[in-house]
Amino acid sequence: MPQMEIVTVMILFVISVVAIVVVIGLIFMRDKSESNYNLMMIDQQIKVEKELKERIDEADQMLKELNQFSSYIQSELEKKHKELLFLYQFIEEKEKKLAISKGGELQDHLNDTKEKKEELEVHNILNNKYYNSIIELYKSGKDTASIAKELNIGKGEVELILGLARTR
Repeated sequence: MPQMEIVTVMILFVISVVAIVVVIGLIFMRDKSESNYNLMMIDQQIKVEKELKERIDEADQMLKELNQFSSYIQSELEKKHKELLFLYQFIEEKEKKLAISKGGELQDHLNDTKEKKEELEVHNILNNKYYNSIIELYKSGKDTASIAKELNIGKGEVELILGLARTR
């Protein structure tokens, strides 16, 4: 029986060795699959980084083009501005020549029109329905705020009428 025990021990030993080899193989395969997964993830990251770099380069190119375009637009606007200034000066010179050639008639007409407009405004203010009431209330000692409140009109209107009354 000792031979039987030796054979049993040997079988157990062989089974143990096979089990150890299988476990080591499984560990190695798992490590290899993890490293394959890691390599795959690294490859994917590299692809994403390349794509991002390409997008950034495209965006930089677009910014350069936009800067060039904005510079072009700015230079065109400056040219148009200069042209407008030139035309404005040209028009002013023509107006001066026209005014001189008419002997100042145009300026006299403008001055007369302005004076008539001012007289009409003063006349409208003096014909204001509150004019006499404002003057009387002011003479009775009330201030502009209380007069405006009493007559239900603006304080500025009261002050304007009193100012005109003083200049008369």
